[in-house]
Parts: sequence; structure tokens; C-alpha cells
Amino acid sequence: MKRSATVLIIAGVLLLIFAFTVPPFVTGQARSIPKDLDLTLVSTSPQGFTRTEHLVTAPTEKIDEIALHAEQTVTDVSAQTSAEITDDLVLIGHSRYPVLEPSATISGSPADSSNSTREGLHYFFPANTLRNSYPFYDMVLGDDHPVDYVSREGNTYTFYQQLRHVPLSGDAGSYSVERTLQVDRFSGIILSKDESMIFHSANGDETVEFAYTAETSKLLQKIAYDIDQRLSWAKGLDFFSKFLGLLLLAVGVFSTGIFKRGQLMRTVNNLRS
Repeated sequence: MKRSATVLIIAGVLLLIFAFTVPPFVTGQARSIPKDLDLTLVSTSPQGFTRTEHLVTAPTEKIDEIALHAEQTVTDVSAQTSAEITDDLVLIGHSRYPVLEPSATISGSPADSSNSTREGLHYFFPANTLRNSYPFYDMVLGDDHPVDYVSREGNTYTFYQQLRHVPLSGDAGSYSVERTLQVDRFSGIILSKDESMIFHSANGDETVEFAYTAETSKLLQKIAYDIDQRLSWAKGLDFFSKFLGLLLLAVGVFSTGIFKRGQLMRTVNNLRS
């Protein structure tokens, strides 16, 4: 066998091995929640409230499970703290869902719980988000309810949820919420969150509305864009390396002369003998 043909065949095989290992790894990393995330999200309200959510992630003993710690603070128009909620849970890195184990603890909300099993999404949607309904966890209710896909604009999906007069625990009245989420379809990042919450009680209704600030939306769009670029790069690398690997392999095999008249039959006969 010619030396050049051997080099081409080896190069082709190495490129194919690269194509079936590196791009899938990069794609998996991009679709998983970062294990060193430190993110602050700010929402404002026409009623004068400001909601600040600080999200921090950390690795766990299991490779695809990520611990998330969230601190939510709500201040009123005079900058006095109205609510402080702490949320700790473990998420599955690639799907963004909580693990189906008693690992979620929330305090400071109307539905505090410790070491409970949670099923709904809240902070992220799955990468490669689909156009269907997803269970969405509500911190006020301490339970998940479907949020439904309603429309698409480019690579952004819009989801909508409306709950009416859901009873709160104890004698705290009932709760209504209208929620619109805009999600980047590739990264699963929630780009925009508009919420209108109504607390019904014997003393009347109290309405609180929240929406991300322009700065927060811009930050989330940048994060989503960076993830989308990594996914696009991995896809292009996958195609290019497979194409070039197959091409080099084909040229190398052809250069051996195996397809010359009579050579192929001699090779087959040698293999049989």
C-alpha cells in the first residue's frame, strides 16, 4: 500500500473519530446549565415594587445534576423589604427539570416546604425547547401548572399561563396569575417574563405586576446568543469533520489501487484463503 494512501486513510479515520466525539461533547456542554452560574435578574412593577433574583449554581456529586441556590428579594417604593424568598433545589443539567427526589427547599413564600419533590420548570426551559405545554412551578402556590405555547417569532417562543382563584393554604384567600414568557428555542433561556398576580382576600384584591428590566432582558439575550453560537459552531464542526473525514478515507482507499481491474478480486480471494 502506498504511504500517501495510508496517511489519508489514517487522517480520515481520526477525523471521523473527532466528529463523533468532540462536537457532541460541545453540544452537550452548551445545552447543560453552567455549573458556575452567577446571575442577577431584576424585575420592576408599576405598583412601585422591585424584585431581584440572584441565581447561583454549583456542581454536585453526579455529573449531570446541578445544585441551584436562588435568593429573591422584593422591595417597595420606599426601598423597604416586602418579601425574601430562598429556594434551593437540584436540577438535571440537560433537561433543566428538578431531580425527582426530595431535594427542593423553599422558605419565605406562602408555600414553604423542606426536602420536597418538585416537578415543574421555573428558572430555565429545556435547551431545544419544543412548541408544547410545560409544567411551570409557581412559588406562591408551591405547585406546578401547565404553561402553554402560543406563538413564535423567529427563534423566540411565547408561552402563556392563566390561573384564576386558586385557593391558598390556610385562610389566606385565593390567588390569580397571568404569566407570559418568551423563551429562546435553542438555549431554553427565558428572555422575557411578564407576570400579573392578584391576591384575593376578604379585605379586597391586591394586584402586583412584574416585568424584567431592559438591562436584564439584554443580559439574558446575550447569554442565549452565546449558547446559540456554540451550538451552531458545534453543528458546523460536526458536518465539516464528517465530510472531510469521509472524503480523505475515500481518496485514501481509492489511492491504494484496490479498485483497479483485477485487484479487487485478488484482494477478495486473499481474504477468503
